[in-house]
Amino acid sequence: MNLKHITSRRIARFASFIVAVLLVTISGFGAAYAASSEEAARAQCREKFVPIVKDCVRQKVMTSGGPPAKYIPGCRAAIMDQARECVMKLMAAAGAHEAATEALATENDIAPPSGKGRVVIVLSGIDGPGPVQDYANKVAQLGYFTVVLDGNAILAADKQGGARLVQVIAKAQASPYALPGKVAVIGFAVGGGGALAYAEAQPTTVASVIAYDPVTSFIAKVGGMKTFVGNFQVPLLAFAAAQDKFKDCCLLANIQDMQATAKALNKPMDLIVYPNADHNFTFAGATYRQDDADDAWKHTTDALHQAFGDAAAH
Repeated sequence: MNLKHITSRRIARFASFIVAVLLVTISGFGAAYAASSEEAARAQCREKFVPIVKDCVRQKVMTSGGPPAKYIPGCRAAIMDQARECVMKLMAAAGAHEAATEALATENDIAPPSGKGRVVIVLSGIDGPGPVQDYANKVAQLGYFTVVLDGNAILAADKQGGARLVQVIAKAQASPYALPGKVAVIGFAVGGGGALAYAEAQPTTVASVIAYDPVTSFIAKVGGMKTFVGNFQVPLLAFAAAQDKFKDCCLLANIQDMQATAKALNKPMDLIVYPNADHNFTFAGATYRQDDADDAWKHTTDALHQAFGDAAAH
């Protein structure tokens, strides 16, 4: 029997020991988290890193000789930071998914006065559906079946917002309150960012995207403006508050860059800038500006009328 076979058999005898040692070490991390989430994350990371430790031990035995157990501590230590980071990322993703799922459950449907209407999806900002409820009621009064959704469920850290929006649209179109045809998506801040990221890429089901002060700060992290706008396939109407500095989420320079990029790529986008407006200028509160809010509403109803070809009143 050659050295290679002897070495492989010796390492195989230590494989379960390597698994156990790695598991115990990773288990010490994240003890404050829920057991089920921690165990699932540990299991996935263990599958990833145990083969790496085994290969490390094998290479050292082949090179330097000696018992495999001699090399396990060093090989394990070499990957521990990565293993812990793996567990952290998986648990963070699990938490983000749970939060987004909870946000999705806040959906509120508003039937139009006539009983049936084309579908308009209204995506809220970071504070949830509450602040946009009155606005959504006004949309419904125009004759549209209006679905109010927490925008945090769409522009979500787990990056499953696109799939969720597909589900929401399909459910809305199947409602007895819905008339057949494509939908319109209106988003505010976080919801506006979600509409840009996902509704713009759904031309078979979305006729129009309208974004109020949309979050754009994430675009640099997902390939940059040219790549992002290159995915646009739906006519876009965007409103920007020139004085908006809220967490640098929705800066005027970013949306202006988007407009310039859309023009260069021949993508249909209209941008209306309100020079004296600040974040949330359409909602009651310290930054509310009635003239700007009324003007944005008129442009919104015009855009809906154009998208649906209906006779919605202002």
